[in-house]
Amino acid sequence: MGFIARIFGILGRMAIMWADELGQMGRLVQRTLFSLPRMRPEPTAVQMLRFGIRAVPIISMVNLFVGMIVAVSMSSTLENFNAINRTAEICAVAVTRELGPLMTGLTMSGFAGAAIAAEIASMNVNEEILALEAGALSPIRFLVLPRVIGVMTMMMCLTLVADVMGMFGGFIVGTNLLNISPLQYIDINNKAVEWPDIPKGLIKAAAYGMIITIVACRQGLSAHGGALGVGRATTTAVVRSIVCIIAAALCFSILFHWAMTGK
Repeated sequence: MGFIARIFGILGRMAIMWADELGQMGRLVQRTLFSLPRMRPEPTAVQMLRFGIRAVPIISMVNLFVGMIVAVSMSSTLENFNAINRTAEICAVAVTRELGPLMTGLTMSGFAGAAIAAEIASMNVNEEILALEAGALSPIRFLVLPRVIGVMTMMMCLTLVADVMGMFGGFIVGTNLLNISPLQYIDINNKAVEWPDIPKGLIKAAAYGMIITIVACRQGLSAHGGALGVGRATTTAVVRSIVCIIAAALCFSILFHWAMTGK
């Protein structure tokens, strides 16, 4: 009985912690949106360059491998049904609908989320944010808003790169290992991709970008305890952003499925 009570106690504390965290992140989103009319383009462009252009190689490589993995994994099953050509269709649909935005978000949670959390946490423990507030300067406007807009914008661009590279990875496997002719693969791939899937992927990408930056900024702004606090904030930001992205992916899948089927 005592063991069961301890289990429920742990689950209750975790639920309270996540509820508090979601409430704090919602408040941060609200304050960020209120600062939107006073957005400065120069810092936003810097963040776009920093977290967008420099992320292209790693995003391309990750999604190229993901496309190849999907094609190789599905080929044996499809070959049993004499439908090896459907590999192109499955790879294109999987990448554009789910894997492109999702893998980009998970990669960016480490690439951008960790950097943002470490930066803001370092500023917080060194009392630089307190100095901003003492000078009547909003940390939300000067630190959070440029990062949110920059990462959200570049997440959509990187998702397009991820879609192309994922389908190219499937093309490499299909034409070299599965003996599908290049023209046939491209034709099946193009017929499989429905244009509404692209905007849906971009909506997911923008949402994942906001999750990454809001979680990272929240952890950075609440950091304390010197260098140990900076490391804790960075680790927590990456872990929680990954969990939130996967949960958001599930919600988007249910929402889009309901919107398409009405069920």
